[in-house]
Amino acid sequence: MKKIFALACAVIGFATSCSKDDNGDGNGGNVVGETKQASVDASVSGTWQYFSFAEGKIVGSGTDADNAEWFAKTTWDMAISRYNLRFNGGSTYTSGGQGGVYTCDENVAFSSITSIPDGAVFATDETITSEGMGGTTTTVKSKAEVIKFKTDSEGNKVMPPVYLKAPCYIVRTANGSYYKVEFTQYKDANNKSGMVEFNYAKLGE
Repeated sequence: MKKIFALACAVIGFATSCSKDDNGDGNGGNVVGETKQASVDASVSGTWQYFSFAEGKIVGSGTDADNAEWFAKTTWDMAISRYNLRFNGGSTYTSGGQGGVYTCDENVAFSSITSIPDGAVFATDETITSEGMGGTTTTVKSKAEVIKFKTDSEGNKVMPPVYLKAPCYIVRTANGSYYKVEFTQYKDANNKSGMVEFNYAKLGE
């Protein structure tokens, strides 16, 4: 999986920027912080791992039964459960978190993102109902995902699933800061899914 992601990154390395020119005003300006890496074991279905960009670590975990507790906190910015994501922003949350996510074009390289694009819209989490092998499930999550699934000409997932690299994201955190994020791994060397790795860097340092 890492080899596939690495190749994809190399291909898009010469792509155009997902950024605009401005003066680095602390709100997503063209000053970029140090790129950091994180690894998250998000392999347990139904369990969310809550990550803080400022602290650079997982600050706790919980299931949907614990939503009320986590939805009242601003101590986390991104949560991962297998390939699913949350960003601590939306009508379901009682925390007042400003979280949201902007999805860059597929041909935009992580290294080229230096600020927030003009007119960027940050999508908040939604209550989504989906069908799967376990039946119908309803949960609060983002439409952004750790990976993309290959689909056929009619838009249906190819089975067995084929994982493709997700586009880069710009995340607005619970407290209104901005980070760019690139997911680099979903399966580890032992082919175990949900073993997520990603790069991230603060925008507007």
